[in-house]
Amino acid sequence: MAESLPPMSGHVTKPTVHNEAYFDEPERRRPPITVVGPVAWVRSNLFGSTLDTMLTVVGSLFLLFTALTLLQWSVGAANWYAIIFNMRLFLVGRVETFLDLRLSLLALYIALVVGVNLAAWSIVRARVWQLWLAGLVSLFVIPWLIEASIALPPTYLGAGQREIVSGSVTTRPLERVAFIGRSGEEVVFTLAEFASEEELARLSSFTDVVTNTLRNAARNRLLEQERRATIEERLAGQRLTERQRAELEVEWAESELPPPIRETHQVSAAPVAVSVRASWNDEVLASGLIGSGDALRFTLPQDGWYMLEKHIPVQDESIGLLAVAGVYPIFDRSFIRDGERVNQYVRATDRLLIEGGRPREADGGDMLMLGIIDHQYKGLRGIDEYLRVMVAPFLQQINRSLAAFSAFIALGYFGAAWLKQREERFVQTVRRAAVWLWLALIPLAFILIIGVGESGPIQASDPQLWGGLLLTLLLTTVGIVVAFPIGIAMALGRRSSLPAIRIASTLYIELVRGVPLITLLFMSTLMVPFVVPSLSGPDSAPYRIMIALILFSAAYLAEIVRGGLQGLPPGQEEAGKAVGLPAWRITLHITLPQALRAVIPALVGQFISLYKDTSLVAIAGLIDLTGVATGIAGQTEFQALRRETYFYIFIIYFIFSFVMSLVSRRVEASGAGAVRRE
Repeated sequence: MAESLPPMSGHVTKPTVHNEAYFDEPERRRPPITVVGPVAWVRSNLFGSTLDTMLTVVGSLFLLFTALTLLQWSVGAANWYAIIFNMRLFLVGRVETFLDLRLSLLALYIALVVGVNLAAWSIVRARVWQLWLAGLVSLFVIPWLIEASIALPPTYLGAGQREIVSGSVTTRPLERVAFIGRSGEEVVFTLAEFASEEELARLSSFTDVVTNTLRNAARNRLLEQERRATIEERLAGQRLTERQRAELEVEWAESELPPPIRETHQVSAAPVAVSVRASWNDEVLASGLIGSGDALRFTLPQDGWYMLEKHIPVQDESIGLLAVAGVYPIFDRSFIRDGERVNQYVRATDRLLIEGGRPREADGGDMLMLGIIDHQYKGLRGIDEYLRVMVAPFLQQINRSLAAFSAFIALGYFGAAWLKQREERFVQTVRRAAVWLWLALIPLAFILIIGVGESGPIQASDPQLWGGLLLTLLLTTVGIVVAFPIGIAMALGRRSSLPAIRIASTLYIELVRGVPLITLLFMSTLMVPFVVPSLSGPDSAPYRIMIALILFSAAYLAEIVRGGLQGLPPGQEEAGKAVGLPAWRITLHITLPQALRAVIPALVGQFISLYKDTSLVAIAGLIDLTGVATGIAGQTEFQALRRETYFYIFIIYFIFSFVMSLVSRRVEASGAGAVRRE
């Protein structure tokens, strides 16, 4: 039986309400990583659906395979000496030595202007400067660490009287060879011994022709041995048709396994007599008989040429291979300085420079030297040798220049930032100064690079010698700066109410846009001298090419600007007329600024296209960045190195194009892009 409820009274009790105030802020929690942040972006953009997941996986595998292949090639097989020893050629071409200081001043001025513009239009965080400083310090520390911890690989030189025959190659060891050295360096000679045929085939270092021939012969024998083993394995199987078996048997009968290379040529079986002489007095500095386990050490007394003599005393058929530390291949250069021919010799590993003639033989001829052509690095490098032979010399060439460039960027940035922080009115002053500094770059570059003539205070340079990145940037800058106002004028002329101006502008734009750039380059080379006879000489070739690039770019810029003008609503122009503004002020202050802001991406895209199209001037006879790469790949000591040279200029083109694109995005974000986002 249920309990009876108490009787309800007429008075209802209200619940007591307590008001409590919490002065502590609630705990802040981070949003889930699957909703906000990089993980959320990856999840929604790369793995948002089954198709996205499949494309992401396939694309990642392709990129990984490409990156690993490129890394293996660049570290193990690529010869980057073509880049390291032609850095100046890539940058400025064959310009005169007296221009070096001017170009350095121009580069530092550009760095200063970049720093001022960074401070004028943006704020660089302290973390970015810290990372940049750490990167600069590493450019100096890394080469020092590499050289202190990793020894240079030896140079392998053959000795003996026996001829080496491998395929169509027949060679004999050199008995005398010249090399250059630095004062205080230690040279060590040992007899290179190989425990097996595989070890000889895997030899990787600087080698002469004899050593490389033995290495290739051992490698070919191993490959032939592997091929014969594969044929034997297939013949032992039961799944071959009669025809396949017959073909394999014929291939087996025609193949022949060469005899072991080490035993046939008795590699390092006999001691080698070595002596080193000074080129200046023919004094014997060191000599000895080097056998198994022996080492000959001596210290070079001064910088200069030395002569190495090596032979096997006993008359036998052995070939001795010497592993020499401290003796490395040489690049030779010849050029005209002050009317006289100068010969320079540069060591491959550390850029030791010796000028003058090399040692002479008894008959009066030049002694054969340890040249880079016959003593290239052969075999696949390991990561340690790649760092020591390639990375360290490259960083040592660029670290000082990058440090000076970065210092002037920092000087311009912090100087302008200090002015901005002093008073609010200095903000606009700094921004105006940033624009005027860029405008001042044009006459400054003209004075420093082109000069003002023989009678002026600055000696004029020879335009025929302009080349490399210098010529590429000159053509791009002139094409952009001069073509831009012409393009605006043509765009306004095509919209003009005057028929003559409209028709002339239209004909010019359509005619130029209907012709390939390479055609304009050749036409400018041939036709400009008829119009301006003073530009007919070979030293005026860069100016003729500049005219073609200006005409070409102006036509495309005109269409871009016209598209921006047509995209504006007609109310803008009507409002200007309503307040009584003349047509030229409406265009200058109302329609044209808005049109230019709207087409910023297209304008910068055209500028980037012009920068890359300058590579076509190599066909017209100028040696720009692409022309330098082609010329270097054709040199004897850098034969078959087109991949390395073109990969290097690919990086240069990408860096400058990316910077222009980045600046375009920043400008667009402050102008038309910001308006569209709103």
